[in-house]
Amino acid sequence: MKLKAFINSVIIIFALSFLSCSLLKKNVMKDIADDVKDVVISETGGEYFVVSKEEIFQATSKSDNGGFRQITGYDEYRISSYELNSGRLSARIDLGDRRESECTFLGETNGKLWYKSIDKSLGFHAREPKNLSVIITQEKIIEVNPFLKDNLSQPEWNSIGTYYGFDAEKNMPMVSDNSGFVYYINPVTLAAEKTSESIERVNSDNNCLSSSMNIDAETSINLQGTPRNYLNIYNKENKDISFLNGQFMLSSNIISSSESNRKFIAPYLNEISEYRKEIDSLNEIINRSDSNTGENNSKPGYRDSKKYAVRNIQNIQNKIKYAEDNIKRYSRNENYSIISEDNGVFILSQTDVTDQAKVLISKVIINSDSTAKQVWQTELKNIYKDPVKGMDKSSFEVVFSKGNPDLRTMRVISKAGKLVLFSMLHAVCLDEKSGSILWDIELK
Repeated sequence: MKLKAFINSVIIIFALSFLSCSLLKKNVMKDIADDVKDVVISETGGEYFVVSKEEIFQATSKSDNGGFRQITGYDEYRISSYELNSGRLSARIDLGDRRESECTFLGETNGKLWYKSIDKSLGFHAREPKNLSVIITQEKIIEVNPFLKDNLSQPEWNSIGTYYGFDAEKNMPMVSDNSGFVYYINPVTLAAEKTSESIERVNSDNNCLSSSMNIDAETSINLQGTPRNYLNIYNKENKDISFLNGQFMLSSNIISSSESNRKFIAPYLNEISEYRKEIDSLNEIINRSDSNTGENNSKPGYRDSKKYAVRNIQNIQNKIKYAEDNIKRYSRNENYSIISEDNGVFILSQTDVTDQAKVLISKVIINSDSTAKQVWQTELKNIYKDPVKGMDKSSFEVVFSKGNPDLRTMRVISKAGKLVLFSMLHAVCLDEKSGSILWDIELK
């Protein structure tokens, strides 16, 4: 009898174990995501789409022993495309297990989303943002650049960022060959151009909250004081507007100089413009000297003026390159500042000091005379300032729920007058002018 009871117990344990694993299995295409790895807004055919890479955690076991929780499993991924105007799911593809089919987002160029997949049938390719179909294949790129046949690097899933990247200033994807040489890929012609530039890892998860931000290439503003923060603008205090634990909202993705508010790089653009005017004036001196074929042309004054002009053009061209390098440096390393066309910045704060505090988003217009004006403030219904406390669950719910959600991940992107926040596995879109919530969806 004891043996029979033991065998029955073992059978029940195995049955429960099998049942538990099957109940924990998530549908990659339909179930709610567990994390968001990267997001981008892309335009095609006059329509804008929010494209996100979403993580699905497939638990193989879960346990809770006296409050000590242990979860094991593996990650699968999908790419989802949502209409920017409505939040409606436009397309979704299943990428599968990361170690077998990792697909790393590199950058976006005018309706082309560039990826590098370790799946050799895909490799380096571009997708269309609306339906996520492959519109540029690796085979097509090799057809244009025959020397890359069997010569594109094939890194492991966790080192793609070392060998493939994106130049935000040039707005071009970057690849490397088996010898480690780097090439720009023209997103239109697909021609490869060899370069001495190094590949920098794509930063698609920049910390999107900060107590300070750049309002232009040379000036930063910050939030000071506790627990309510006030603005310090151009080194002048402004206590007329304050926030409870406020932080500036920055882009999760780098913003290229071509897409950023032009005020951000205005000092360098103005500098380059003045340099070009000087070059035009000096070229006029050279042209007059060359066109003067009379005997005056042999006089020292003419020869000296031409020599002076040529030398100065070279010096000014060096200054232009220095200014362009500064623009590139800010674009590549520091330009995550979200600034609206009317010079507005966005601040995330909280409603109160309780565990159930909700998130507030405010828009503040920054004026050149160090004054500021708050134009709207919106409370988000489904987003808590402290997600873990706000959405506390019992041990039973954690152990026997599907997946392993990371509620603290936050992503922020902005384009076409829309501000999109990913938080607590929700995506919320706000109109930048009015602050109204256009849509709020759960990532499933």
